Amino acid sequence: MAINARCPALAARALTHRRLQQLALLITCAALLTGCADNPPAPTDTPGYTLETLVPGSPLHGAKGIRFGPDGDLYVCSVVAQSVFRVDVTTGAVSTAVGPPHGESDDVAFAPDGTMAWTANASAEIRAQQPGGEPYVLARRLTLINPIGYTPDGRLFAAQIGVDRFLEIDPAGVQAPRLIARQLGHLNSFDVVDDQTLYGPLAGLGQVAKIELASGEVTVISEGLGTLSAVKRNSKGQLYALGWTTGQLFRVHEETGEAEVLTVMEPPLDSIAIDADDMLYVSQPGNSAIIRVDPATGEQTLVVGGRIGLPGGLSLTRIDGKETLIVADDFAVRHVDPQTGEVWATVDVTDFMIPSNASDVVANERVIVMSDVAKSRVTMLDRRTGYRLHQWQRLDTPYGLVLANSGEPIVAAFGSGQLIQLRAADRRAREVIADGLQGPVGLARAGPNSLYVTEALAGAVSRIDINTGEKTVLARGLQQPEGLAVLANGQLVVAEVGAQQVTAIDPATGATTLLADNLPIGIAVTGTPAPVYVPTGVAADAAGVLYVSSDRDRKLLRLVPQ
Repeated sequence: MAINARCPALAARALTHRRLQQLALLITCAALLTGCADNPPAPTDTPGYTLETLVPGSPLHGAKGIRFGPDGDLYVCSVVAQSVFRVDVTTGAVSTAVGPPHGESDDVAFAPDGTMAWTANASAEIRAQQPGGEPYVLARRLTLINPIGYTPDGRLFAAQIGVDRFLEIDPAGVQAPRLIARQLGHLNSFDVVDDQTLYGPLAGLGQVAKIELASGEVTVISEGLGTLSAVKRNSKGQLYALGWTTGQLFRVHEETGEAEVLTVMEPPLDSIAIDADDMLYVSQPGNSAIIRVDPATGEQTLVVGGRIGLPGGLSLTRIDGKETLIVADDFAVRHVDPQTGEVWATVDVTDFMIPSNASDVVANERVIVMSDVAKSRVTMLDRRTGYRLHQWQRLDTPYGLVLANSGEPIVAAFGSGQLIQLRAADRRAREVIADGLQGPVGLARAGPNSLYVTEALAGAVSRIDINTGEKTVLARGLQQPEGLAVLANGQLVVAEVGAQQVTAIDPATGATTLLADNLPIGIAVTGTPAPVYVPTGVAADAAGVLYVSSDRDRKLLRLVPQ
């Protein structure tokens, strides 16, 4: 259950604002590709490419709420895949219990009769499915509905974490939800232990609490634990709590309130499930992973794993003299070694929240700038510290990014059809470079005074003069072009998501060459604009090696010239 960023109290990891350092850093930001000419070298023939997997994906997709079902399998929720997955924790085998679109889920619970209910957070619904039946809507218009649980006698409870309401839900779906309490402190993934009581985290207060179901009366058990995402109790009455941003798994002693750290994992951590043998299972949404933890020793075992959550835009830059691939991902900006595929560092953005919290990214050795289409904003981070330097709000569906010669970002606004120059001195300023574009998505430098842009809705790639806004269409008839990159020979490489292929384009003639097809790209994500959703990223190195993000398989692909 992800903490929702609309609630300021839930920002557990506030990024430091150092205004003097911000200004100095921006002044010294080097522009990307400033040595390019407006007229690139004449293109040469594009060689054939071999398709490789650089970073493997996970069969899960942003693993969130988890709970064991009556069949002994672990059920795993996914908002972005709009699915409830089923995992055999002995073998790690993954299957789909409820597929899209009905399976959109943030948390899941099982009634005594085997009915499965889940919260469709983005759609503001609670959905359910009886054994052998079809999915149906149990309750509607529940903004930010998140954790859910049944009592042993079959009553159903849920909470709206962002608006801080605790509800009883009619399991028949006839009566309106009963408001039990409000302003508890943002109740997250809880454990109903009997017909009168639950244990849960008050995420906004850093507390583990015992809550009476009838009245909502709160008894604080432990506090000062930071932002918590889940609390569960095993068969012996021992409590476990999960640190969303710290990655800490706590064992909490109810009698004394003492919380000891059992183990630490890579954050964010979303939910806990406990099996019949009291083994602990933790969901890691950023890695689409499930980890088993031995409560006696803290030993971790990977049950289902990956290193990427929902990859979007890509950017190649040099960091400490080493070429590095930067990946826009949910919950993190990933740093990837393009030779080995090692995910060697991340810039954590766990207070940004999904879906698609980092849509596209551009980076140099000093800063990372990322767009967030779901939250309509662009954010500049210090690459080394992760400190937020600047943030521009209320942008109309921002996707592609480049850095201008000033070091400030230019963004492709998909909804308004504009390329917009953003300014650090006035974050409300919107300097329109080009207008009238049809769904701009990908951006790349065509020289110090011009840009390449993909127009997904027009099926075109164009060149834009930064000074005049003049547009020259270079290629038409493409199928939903999104990410793009420029090869050393001047040719463009574009991800045609509508055709699930990568295509080379001669900017002088518009001629196209197919480089790879049948690619796992183009997944629908709730809360992001159709038909683009999460933009497929493309990056190219000086040797012509291409990198492509796969949102469908949660992996990174590499195309190597033959």
